Amino acid sequence: MKSTIAISSLLFASMLSLADTHHIETDKKVDFSTFKTFAVREGRVSSRNAEINNKLTLKAIEDSIRATLIAGGLKEAADRPNLIVSFSLAEEGQRGVVGRGIRNAQVVSTSEGTLVIDMTSPAASAPVWHGIYTDDEDNAARLAKKLPGDAKKLLSEFPPKR
Repeated sequence: MKSTIAISSLLFASMLSLADTHHIETDKKVDFSTFKTFAVREGRVSSRNAEINNKLTLKAIEDSIRATLIAGGLKEAADRPNLIVSFSLAEEGQRGVVGRGIRNAQVVSTSEGTLVIDMTSPAASAPVWHGIYTDDEDNAARLAKKLPGDAKKLLSEFPPKR
């Protein structure tokens, strides 16, 4: 029986590690090569967990966004940037039961975070790039540590390939 719980827990943990997903939408009419500068706006968060809902987590994500865009050849500009980058984060805890019967049941908690990054062209006042990254981790602290890397993975697809 203990081996059944161990195997079930291992399978559940492996599903969590594979559960990261992302989705990107772009304005197909936009020539992304014309964008040379950007500005990052302060992020927003919706979470009950202090590990997620704090200024340090938002700052780490913002720094990751900034570093990734700079590495991609853009320059940060406070005055009249070509792109305005905004981001938001939502986190929700989940609980489930693994195992059979009352004696072998084990409560497993997860923390699911959804990071949304939007880029808008001030010249057109229209969104040009929208990315969503969803990450499941076994606790909020681990999720908070992974979010800056998740932002980098999401932005690895910017600018979109033609």
